[in-house]
Amino acid sequence: MNDLIDRYVHQVGLYVRPKERAEIEAELRSQIQDQLDDRYGSAPTPADVAAVLKQFGSPRTMAVSYSGEQYLVGPELYPYMMTVLRFGLPLVPALVVIANIIGAALSPEGANWIGLLIGSVITGVQAALLFLAVVVIFFAILQHSDEVLRASQTEFNPLELPAVEDPGAVDRLESGVGIAIGMLFGIAILYYIQVGGLTLRFNLSDPGEVLPVPTLWLVVLLFTTFASIFLNLWALLFRRRWTFWTWLLETALELLGAVGLYFALFTPVAERIKATVPNPTWLPLDQLPWIITLVTIAILVLGNGGKLIRLWQAQGERTKN
Repeated sequence: MNDLIDRYVHQVGLYVRPKERAEIEAELRSQIQDQLDDRYGSAPTPADVAAVLKQFGSPRTMAVSYSGEQYLVGPELYPYMMTVLRFGLPLVPALVVIANIIGAALSPEGANWIGLLIGSVITGVQAALLFLAVVVIFFAILQHSDEVLRASQTEFNPLELPAVEDPGAVDRLESGVGIAIGMLFGIAILYYIQVGGLTLRFNLSDPGEVLPVPTLWLVVLLFTTFASIFLNLWALLFRRRWTFWTWLLETALELLGAVGLYFALFTPVAERIKATVPNPTWLPLDQLPWIITLVTIAILVLGNGGKLIRLWQAQGERTKN
């Protein structure tokens, strides 16, 4: 009985603001217990608990009842949006400034360092504002989509609530940081497609020297990046957990992205170094791209494989029950 209540309260807590979570969970637990005592006395059965929880409604519906106001980005999504912004906003301008300075330092032409620094700061601020706008619009669309999805959900069954210690549980901070990095990477790929290749200077009007790369593989990287973002958001906001199949799909996207990096980044950069650095015997440039790719794939398989096994085992246990 207590396990079912714990699972319900835990799920509701995932949908409310972190600073209000403990108070809301305590209040909700008390309300559930009062309902059980009034209806069934001191010894309610699991079926009785399920009936009361079903009357309370799905965890998402119950969480929304604690904040009924309308928002561009509501309380449920706001903490996730802020996690992405807190990580991304300082990083975007810093990366732009550093990349511009490195690009100028490696350029054979002389650079006006004062003008470059001022231009880099302006470009960095513009990139940060663009990132802010993209993230807010993205979460506003999710807010509307979530309301539509909530209205079309099937009937809530308390007995299907996931366990508190669920191997498929989504780490909010990890997913938020991953989404922020994915958005930064996606914006960079869009820029590279626009200018026709790789460059360290982030300026559409003057991208500097551009290293041509296969556009097809840039498009593949763009697809895997945004597909992974949407999959993470689906698991984070709508499902609240990873299943075996969604995690397998996420792993496949990451592996395809690693192959895309081999063709769109590692190989072109290695070829450029070979063409500009005479006899770099200290660096195995012919083998370096595939070595980096194989190491990346091995890390992905080892890191994601363990979770895949646990999710498969959990899925088998649920099937037996």
